[in-house]
Amino acid sequence: MNKHVLVIGGGTAGITAALGLADSGFRVYLIEKEAAIGGQVASFCCKATEVCTKCSVCLIPQKLSEVATHPRISILTNSTVMGVAGEVGNFQVEVWQKPQYIDSERCIACGLCAEVCPAEPQAICSPSPEAVPLSYILDESRCLRFKGEDCNLCYEKCPVNAIDLDRGAKRQELSVGAIIVATGFEVFDAREVGPLGYGRYPNVLTGLDLEKIFSHEGSLRLPSNGKEPQKVAFIQCVGSRNEEHCYCSQVCCKYAMRFAQLIKYQNPDAEVTIFYIDLQNAGKGFVDFYEGCKETVRFIRGVPVEILENPSGALEVRFENIVGGKIDRETFNLVVLSVGIVPRKDSWDLARVLGINLDDHGFFDARSPIDSNKTNVEGIFLAGACHGPKDIPDSIAHGISAAEKATEVLQRCKSR
Repeated sequence: MNKHVLVIGGGTAGITAALGLADSGFRVYLIEKEAAIGGQVASFCCKATEVCTKCSVCLIPQKLSEVATHPRISILTNSTVMGVAGEVGNFQVEVWQKPQYIDSERCIACGLCAEVCPAEPQAICSPSPEAVPLSYILDESRCLRFKGEDCNLCYEKCPVNAIDLDRGAKRQELSVGAIIVATGFEVFDAREVGPLGYGRYPNVLTGLDLEKIFSHEGSLRLPSNGKEPQKVAFIQCVGSRNEEHCYCSQVCCKYAMRFAQLIKYQNPDAEVTIFYIDLQNAGKGFVDFYEGCKETVRFIRGVPVEILENPSGALEVRFENIVGGKIDRETFNLVVLSVGIVPRKDSWDLARVLGINLDDHGFFDARSPIDSNKTNVEGIFLAGACHGPKDIPDSIAHGISAAEKATEVLQRCKSR
């Protein structure tokens, strides 16, 4: 039995699967396309008020720390799977890693390289505080040296010799017994719904924008003037349940309600309204959570069709009032678009390399409706939102299940 497993994707499901396998004695290669593992959730904020709202964001930092220090997990960032051959128990995987001009194992994140970088915009980017590995990143598209100029300032300043500007791309072949695909998701681009004004009006945000504001600032302020918003609207199903994405993204209802409660907790005088088509009531405790939320948050069953900014900067939301059977309008200081979960744009490329199927929506397809981990290729499994919309607890559970299925199939290979 080949006791090596490849996990593609370092988000919630990927790191969960990697830990489960490594703790069971397997050697794990964790492949991540970006410069750090953790995925989208690594930058999410805690949404607790006076009580925990069970957003599960707090589970991720500990998992990242365990992955980074686990002796049986090798992390390959900035890496892409380019080819796969063989079969279950004996896959040969070709991995291409972009040049690592700053060695993440040596970098101590002191920031001296960024201080001396003369490029505008700066070519050396600081990592986010939660990044794993915690290392500075050099963007060669901005670097003066890669534009033909004679510049070695960052190399000369680095106290630990972590910078090598002549380093090239790295190709390696890995031999593994099983593969877990955990490449995660993208969020719908709200600019595609032009009438809602995202990208044109500064006080129209997405849920991800709200995550960044609370993570970095700790409280909500209007991007336009820095004042605390007094009337906030959430618009649900932006990029979900339409002609192109006819499915429900499942996570948005609780997501908006948690933020609504957080806003009310920090500013009890704020008025918060949630516009919805209907509510996704999946998950333990949803009904009780919703009933508690209704005490302080207004819910309107209606579909906003247009947002206009008036001369004062206020946002007029025009919406179809489903209950009243009419078109209404109301003014808010801030509007948050609950954008849906969509498949990654590079899913088709990876599906072709691995030989696995995509479903009608573009997510990776499971072999059977009753087993959402197995694909049409024996020994290749799915974990997390690359299979379809999932929240953090569901992604963790799916990652655990994928690790167990991979263990089972490798044990069968051993007994043959």
